[in-house]
Amino acid sequence: MSTKSSLGAIIIGFPLALVFSGILIAQTTFYFRSPNPSDTWRMSLLVITFLVFDLLHSILLWNSAWEWFITKSGSNADLIPTTMALTILVTGISTFAAHSVYSWRIFRFSGRNYWITVPIVVFATLRVVSAIVTTAYMIKTKSFERFRNEIGWVFTTGLVLSCVVDILIAGIMTLILKQNRAQFSTLHSVIDTLVLYTLETGSITAITTIAASITWFTVSLPNLAFLALYFIIVKLYANSVLAMLNSRMSLRRAVKSTIFHNAVDLEVLDAESQDRGRRGL
Repeated sequence: MSTKSSLGAIIIGFPLALVFSGILIAQTTFYFRSPNPSDTWRMSLLVITFLVFDLLHSILLWNSAWEWFITKSGSNADLIPTTMALTILVTGISTFAAHSVYSWRIFRFSGRNYWITVPIVVFATLRVVSAIVTTAYMIKTKSFERFRNEIGWVFTTGLVLSCVVDILIAGIMTLILKQNRAQFSTLHSVIDTLVLYTLETGSITAITTIAASITWFTVSLPNLAFLALYFIIVKLYANSVLAMLNSRMSLRRAVKSTIFHNAVDLEVLDAESQDRGRRGL
């Protein structure tokens, strides 16, 4: 395999990542055009943070691609540009932010159950630590081959932890929704669709992460196929959170009419539960 052809994955992964960035920009615009009265400034700040980190990630990718294809003329695929190493850190931080949002919701709607929430937070934190260590060593070694031989297991551990957290979040949220299904007999179709949506969202990020892990271990370097998948992971997490936030209004309408149109948010069911309590139901 030639060095130049091994960079083909970058040509595929980079534009695909930018497509997801465009989707995130559109979702962010929609969020601020359709504000939720219950959202505080902290939620708006969180949305802006996701967008800023996503744009930073894209800028770092642009710079990395420039160094691979222009500065080095595609002659050294084993090179790790410093900006490419920094994308690992940005991905880790953004992923932690997304996991934190879901963890907080699980904490609220599980009755502040620490036994359920703390393990998720611990695994998510360890994933960030892995990203920090990976970034530092990549900047130090500047070689994919050397990095994988010396401390590649740290990068792999981060991917595994991310996948574990996705599975835990999807599984626990599904159980919470199932419990709500028994409580709200008129919303079975709504909650069933929420369960399906939750599983699909968790599966997309988990499958992408698993695929990146497999290609990282099985594809011989300097082939960078794993990067084509890794580039979009951070975009998937940010888009999943924004999609959840943007869908709350349609879910509220669905709760009132018992007709569901592509929405997901547990706090709506919580609000409905409070309304039922006030009505003495």
